[in-house]
Amino acid sequence: MEKSTKKLATSYGLYLAIALILISVLVYAFDISLMTEWYFNVSIYLVILGISIMAVSKAKKFNTGLFSFKNAFSTYFLTIVLGLVISSVFSFLLFNLIDPEAANTLQELTMEKQSEMFQKFGMTEAQINEAMIKMQEEDFFSIKNVLISLAIQLVIFSIIGLIIALIFKEKDTTNA
Repeated sequence: MEKSTKKLATSYGLYLAIALILISVLVYAFDISLMTEWYFNVSIYLVILGISIMAVSKAKKFNTGLFSFKNAFSTYFLTIVLGLVISSVFSFLLFNLIDPEAANTLQELTMEKQSEMFQKFGMTEAQINEAMIKMQEEDFFSIKNVLISLAIQLVIFSIIGLIIALIFKEKDTTNA
């Protein structure tokens, strides 16, 4: 990966982190219950994909040689890693140090949503109560859960990144 490509991916990773933090702060300030809505998570994923695709596209434009699969994926992955790691650190700090009460509120709202969903799926009251007890015992914003969430997101976005890298790579026409 060229030095300028790393710099570009790093910049876009920071842009991604700033965007995710800004969205989190705005939602936190205005209506924390939005964080439990499915469309909030979809919009976050679209922001992540949009910024990471922009990073790969810019890297391809600035690349002087052949833009390989490795270059495309490296740019994408560095952008994603920086953005998600910084955003996860911010979330951990927000919900553990700055305002732990907000974490409790968010956990309660999430449990209410889950309970409604379980009822729609036809689970019995005993099954729902058991699931709620397990959720209540879990600290959603513990370091362990934040790291697990980060790892899952990195795996999901890496798989998507493989597809994006395939789309953006240039074929070597000299060997054809």
